[in-house]
Amino acid sequence: MVKEFGTYIHENNLITDGDIVLLAISGGIDSVVMMDIFHKNKVKFAIAHCNFNLRLKESDDDELLVKRLASKYKVDIHIKSCKTKKYAEENKISIQEAARELRYAWFDEISNQYNYEKVAIAHHLDDNIETFFINLSRGAGINGLKGIPVFRQNIIRPLMFAKKFDIEEYATANNLEFREDSSNEDSVYWRNNIRHNLIPQLENILPGFSNSIIKSISNLSDANQLIESVITEKTSQLFIKKANGVLKVNLNNLMTLKPLNIWIYFLLKQYGFARNTTDSICEAITDRSSTGLRFRSSMFELLIDREQLLIRKVKDTEKNIEVKIDKSSKNIAYPIRLNFKIQSKSSELKFDSDHRVAYFDLDQLQYPLNLRKWKSGDRMKPLGMNGKKLVSDMLIDNKVDSFEKDNTYVITSGDKIIWLVGIQSSEEFKVEGNTSNVLTMEYIKEDFVNC
Repeated sequence: MVKEFGTYIHENNLITDGDIVLLAISGGIDSVVMMDIFHKNKVKFAIAHCNFNLRLKESDDDELLVKRLASKYKVDIHIKSCKTKKYAEENKISIQEAARELRYAWFDEISNQYNYEKVAIAHHLDDNIETFFINLSRGAGINGLKGIPVFRQNIIRPLMFAKKFDIEEYATANNLEFREDSSNEDSVYWRNNIRHNLIPQLENILPGFSNSIIKSISNLSDANQLIESVITEKTSQLFIKKANGVLKVNLNNLMTLKPLNIWIYFLLKQYGFARNTTDSICEAITDRSSTGLRFRSSMFELLIDREQLLIRKVKDTEKNIEVKIDKSSKNIAYPIRLNFKIQSKSSELKFDSDHRVAYFDLDQLQYPLNLRKWKSGDRMKPLGMNGKKLVSDMLIDNKVDSFEKDNTYVITSGDKIIWLVGIQSSEEFKVEGNTSNVLTMEYIKEDFVNC
């Protein structure tokens, strides 16, 4: 196994010269074998052990063993005591999920603190088979059935070439000390049932079944890589990105893809949308009467807006933000970018027709001006009109989508709106023949760029 390990990490580029790897060591047979093989391959490493405090004295005995192993191999050791049950209760998750979240968060923390390039986890081929069946029973697609990744971000799994039998043989041949986790025999855990009951029965019915599953997982992984490359290419073609982070997808272009529901799922799952949600999105856009509908994943929000989809990161909207603008102000950069310029009116002053630039009679303004989000009930007298109009109606007239409405501002002088920023200025403060001084405001708004 020592030689196979060296070949495997080289072929998969798991470790490079100079890397110091943090090994996740539980004290069980898998991680103890991994540590011994790292040592014999002369790879620099330190070890990390999480005491989850779930098995009373057993957990403490695991910790004592790991400390002895650190001394045996003369490596640095990091130990964390976790209140796993409390964390699970507070976050309303299972014990297994809690333990996973706690240890991976801690691995990141100490990796950053001590400059460990990689974190090694002792998963092996049998773990891959068990995970396949767990995901299959949950109705997973190809991404869930492609197996445990060998390398993801800074996490590596250098034993994924080995079966449990190989690991057990190695531990016996090398007289390694390890501890058995009694919870591994508890049939209350789904994985244990698959390990001890389902897979042995399938092996009995179909000899060589495990090897066939491993091959299938490898094939699915290859197919998933192909799909991801196709989706990446199609995303670059369809998705247009604003500098403010909002993505735009033209519905007419999207609707040409067949089968549409599958394309939408693969295009949107990278933003955290589950299959049932993407199916609902597909139904909504096919209906073509669902403009204004919003869908959310854990991190993103999608809006159907007329002939396009808009996607943005979920964030708290700053409803109450206000910025005072003094007469001496030249610009502001937050929450939006605005430039200000005061000059005398003259024949040399040229007016730009772009709505992102607005002109006002300086002497009619009451300072400080105030920048704030528009709100329901706001009214102003648009340039060229005699009466006032609701800002909400002006936004509809200008086909401003809901995402943009969330980020639309007005500037007021006293209690009057002088500018619906980037859209319309006020008739009441316009530059006229008798105007002496002009205030020019420019809204710096980024255009769309390719995603």
